[in-house]
Amino acid sequence: MSLADATFPDGPAPPLPPGPPYACRQLRAWRGRPFDLPPGDPRLRAVHDGGPAPCAPWEGLVGMARWWAEHPDWMDVLDPASPVHDDKMVERALYLHAWANHLPPGQRVLDLGGGVGRFTQWFLARRCAVELVDPDLRSLRRAVGHAARQARGHLDVHWSTGERLPSLAPVDIALAIEVLCYAEDPAAVLERVHATLRPGGLLLCSVEARWGWAMAHDAAPGSIDDFFGNGVVHVPGDRWVRTYTEDELRALLSPRFEVLEVLPSHYAFSGPFEPAAGPLDAARAIALEARLRAHPVARPLNRAWMAVARPRC
Repeated sequence: MSLADATFPDGPAPPLPPGPPYACRQLRAWRGRPFDLPPGDPRLRAVHDGGPAPCAPWEGLVGMARWWAEHPDWMDVLDPASPVHDDKMVERALYLHAWANHLPPGQRVLDLGGGVGRFTQWFLARRCAVELVDPDLRSLRRAVGHAARQARGHLDVHWSTGERLPSLAPVDIALAIEVLCYAEDPAAVLERVHATLRPGGLLLCSVEARWGWAMAHDAAPGSIDDFFGNGVVHVPGDRWVRTYTEDELRALLSPRFEVLEVLPSHYAFSGPFEPAAGPLDAARAIALEARLRAHPVARPLNRAWMAVARPRC
């Protein structure tokens, strides 16, 4: 499940530098070439090829396969031409600002569910070694292409799920950004992450928040009853999302992790405050986030929860 296992339909694989992970500046020959990888979960192959979801939480993967075919410009959010590039970069800036005290350069990083590498790219630019794991092979191909433009950092990628996280050397930081809300078994994901973090390492994670998500423009029409129930929104063939309250997130983390911090994030460019906020750059979004978080009415209407946690021994 590593780049060392990649095969190419159009010829032999380009040579790899010493690793893993591999120096990004020496991956240029991988750009634009659609490699294949062995999947960590054998069910991924059928979904990648257009098959149905084997379980409800994988509906999002089915939707991703369709969107890659129909709207690839929306999927590669690191492409400046993508219609959602600016919003996704502002969203990343909000996370990084909230976690700034926990992000020293030169770390070993696990980016779980990292997609096309939105956060991976930021860490690579800071000379980190990143293990990027994602259940969507098309996203991993783009992630390698983007990383190959870097002059810094080291990368390896793995086609798998959090429940079947490959065995990796211990990491200093594990990212699970908008992952646990789409996982088939969030507790199993956290168990694997716990086993991968070094003692004293940090988990930085986020999940969709129950009521801010319900009020967002991209909430599924007719899903309001789901929020009064277990908070799971299921749209067959398109999405499956488990939303969380703060207490639910803390309860999920606490068996394996000491929760150091949970903060609300309002995503003012895509949550319930989007119409009133209007277009936002990173600086304005960060300033507005502070105001929303401090306001007694606005604070509970957050779009997401951001947590920092340390593995229990």
